[in-house]
Amino acid sequence: MTRQERRQVLILALCAVIFAVSLSLIFTQEKEKLDKEFGSMITGSLSLHIQHNAEEIDQTILDVGRAMQVAEKTLHMVDQTPQDFFRQRNAENPVYTVEYLADPSQLMEAESGKAVWKLPNGRELVGRIYYDEALAGHYLSVVMPLKEEEGIPGVLYSSVSIDSLLRETTESAVYQDVQSCFVMEDGALIFNTFQPEYDGNLFKALEMYGMTPEEIDSIRAMVESPEVDSTTLSIQKQTYFISAARLEQSGWILVSFARGPEALAHSENIFASVVYTSALSILLTTAIGSMGFFLFLSGRKLLHKEQEHGAALAHRLKAMFEQHSALKVVFDAKSYRIVDANPSLLEFFGHTREEVLGRKVHEFSVLSPEIHDERLQKELNREASFSASPYRLKNGEVRYMDVHASVVQDGENKLIYAILFDVTDREKLRDDLVQEKERLRTTLQSIGDGVVTTDRNGVITSLNSVAEELTGWDSGQAVGRPFADVFILQSEETGKPVENPIQKVLETGLIIGMANHTELVNRHGERISIADSAAPIKTEDGQTFGVVMVFRDVGDEKEHNRQIEFLSYHDCLTGLYNRRYIEEAMNCLDRAENLPVSVVMADVNGLKITNDVFGHKAGDALLLRAAGLMRKCCGKDAIIARWGGDEFVILMPQTGLQAAEEITDKIKHTPIVIENGSLSLSLSLGCACKDTAEGSIQTALQLAEEYMYHQKLLEGKSYRSALISTLLVTLYEKSNETEEHSKRIEKYCHTIGRRLHLSSKEMDELSLFSLLHDIGKVNIDPNILKKPGSLTQEEWEEMKRHPEIGYRIAQATPELTTVADLILSHHERWDGKGYPRGLKEREIPLACRILSVVDAFDAMTNDRIYRQAMTAGEAVLELERGAGTQFDPQMAGFLIEAIVNEQQ
Repeated sequence: MTRQERRQVLILALCAVIFAVSLSLIFTQEKEKLDKEFGSMITGSLSLHIQHNAEEIDQTILDVGRAMQVAEKTLHMVDQTPQDFFRQRNAENPVYTVEYLADPSQLMEAESGKAVWKLPNGRELVGRIYYDEALAGHYLSVVMPLKEEEGIPGVLYSSVSIDSLLRETTESAVYQDVQSCFVMEDGALIFNTFQPEYDGNLFKALEMYGMTPEEIDSIRAMVESPEVDSTTLSIQKQTYFISAARLEQSGWILVSFARGPEALAHSENIFASVVYTSALSILLTTAIGSMGFFLFLSGRKLLHKEQEHGAALAHRLKAMFEQHSALKVVFDAKSYRIVDANPSLLEFFGHTREEVLGRKVHEFSVLSPEIHDERLQKELNREASFSASPYRLKNGEVRYMDVHASVVQDGENKLIYAILFDVTDREKLRDDLVQEKERLRTTLQSIGDGVVTTDRNGVITSLNSVAEELTGWDSGQAVGRPFADVFILQSEETGKPVENPIQKVLETGLIIGMANHTELVNRHGERISIADSAAPIKTEDGQTFGVVMVFRDVGDEKEHNRQIEFLSYHDCLTGLYNRRYIEEAMNCLDRAENLPVSVVMADVNGLKITNDVFGHKAGDALLLRAAGLMRKCCGKDAIIARWGGDEFVILMPQTGLQAAEEITDKIKHTPIVIENGSLSLSLSLGCACKDTAEGSIQTALQLAEEYMYHQKLLEGKSYRSALISTLLVTLYEKSNETEEHSKRIEKYCHTIGRRLHLSSKEMDELSLFSLLHDIGKVNIDPNILKKPGSLTQEEWEEMKRHPEIGYRIAQATPELTTVADLILSHHERWDGKGYPRGLKEREIPLACRILSVVDAFDAMTNDRIYRQAMTAGEAVLELERGAGTQFDPQMAGFLIEAIVNEQQ
């Protein structure tokens, strides 16, 4: 310890001694002052209580006396016995009960010699104080004699509890052992609480308690003098307080004795103890202060060091707030008004500090104040994170922020310390990821293939809608199940289970394709042919964490392939083999073991005209019937193929030429019926045979084809003639046209032809044209041809097709080509309003202009379904009207002239 430090310790000890002595003197003075003030307070309190008790006793006696007077007066006014009256009165007014005694002699004797009160009206009352053992209390009895001159002898009697009247002088924290007594001025005791059975003199009783004459005289002076109402005595180191008060009505004096509190009795001891304790405390304080001083001296350097550490920490904290790149803000926890913001936040939002301080946080948010404050409160309560909240910068740009906030206590104020992180890029990436995920989900749900994914354990994690449809499993039911429980895969050929592709990918990490002829047995037991591939799903470091399998239903595809394969070797119309197949078959059959091999080439006669007249549907039916005929007539080992168009080839291995010709004869003489049996067509056939190893089947085919064409040439003319005759018969059956109509047309056409000096060839063409001009009607609906009424527009358009149909028929027949153009134009009009090409005047062939006027005249002069025939004269008039518009005027004149001559 240094010299200066020792001097400081001595000064501290001296100051402590001086302070202890000064404290003792102050305590002594204050004790005397407090004892005096405390005694005065107790004396005043006791005097006040005694005076109040005296007044209350006087008032009680007056109240009882008045109650007796009222009862006396009422007794004289009622028609009741005194006993009944007072019984009723006491029930109604139990506060002061009044009793009636008719023989009061004993009571009056007992009460005599006691107190006598006078009421304000002069009426006297007699009373005494006594102890009631039954009620265990002291009572004041009050007796009022009744006036005998008023006719009711006796007395009225009542009693009041003295214990309740002396309630103001009970013990309290101020004084203790309170005792009271009633005395006369000479000290005669009327009643006392400290020795109730003693009724002598108060002053003599005080001698027995050991009081000195001086003390008794001070009490006597207080009793005898109205000016003195209290005194204080110290008896055996106990302080006693005595007070007295006079009762106005009786002249009694109420005297009360009270002992002071224990604290006052032992005040000197307490004072000594306080002084001792204070001195000891000062000395201990000095010692402890010295020790503390030494500790202070030794710890001052440590304190200085801690202060420097605190200052450095505060500096670092301030630097962390001011210099950190994170966005930091502090705002009030109640009002949410900003109280501080670091430069990073100000720079990010583009505001100055003055523009930010005092504003509410939600003013910078895009969210509504209610939603913003609600989300912030949830962050503070740790109920939900306050993430991706949109805030608007000063330039109007909206950025998304994560807010991390907590409440800090700053003295009496609660502040919220918040750190904001710009997560706009993260949210953009999240949105992109969500959109990418949605695109992926939509793609998986939209593609036509089934897609299933599993985890690394082969447990299904997802199915798209196509996979659900093919497997029969809902995604919710399949997810979480092993792949093998949902996908039952087996071989189409053997029905045995195939290798699990998911497990194989997990084992190898390679892309696996499923074997051909694999089928899936779905949940409903249906077998579906599938093709698939499975690939691993890998992490960036190449670890497999799942598998994706893409599969599709190839049942339709296989069926389509089968159809393609079938069609590649078969004719799609007839179902027979096609030319490709027959060419390959000829190479395969061209072996010695198949000899002899017969080849038949067949051609359907009239296919083109059938197509032209009856349509391609009828032509297809013709080919089908021809194919059926060949199947029927040929053996099961024969190979029948449609060579092309209307030609067929038949290969018959191990069949000689004679047997083959028998088959061809059978086919040739079997008619092919078309158009509901009205027409029958036939086949032209050629047959050849390869019966030795030399040559080839191809050579035999060429030979058969030559024979077939030769036969077709020989039979063609007669066949076409028969076909035309058949068509004409069909026309006559389907319409109103008759052979006689054709003859009449031919007659008048020849008449005009002779006037025009036509050649014989032109006359022959005119005859053929007259016969076949309506041949196209064979393909018109008979209901239209024979309709009795007018045709509808649709029916008329159908009817106008017959010139074109007739044209195609004639073109298909070499012998009729010369009249084909005439048949096409026979409904053209002179004024160009005809059909089908709208020719006019001399653009129309001459034969057509002749036939047009002749055909019209014949139609008018013969009955039709839709009208009756005209007379020749009427028809001539119609021809004259139509000349120059519908008809060639010259041709019409020639016909009119001929008709007139014929009529004459």
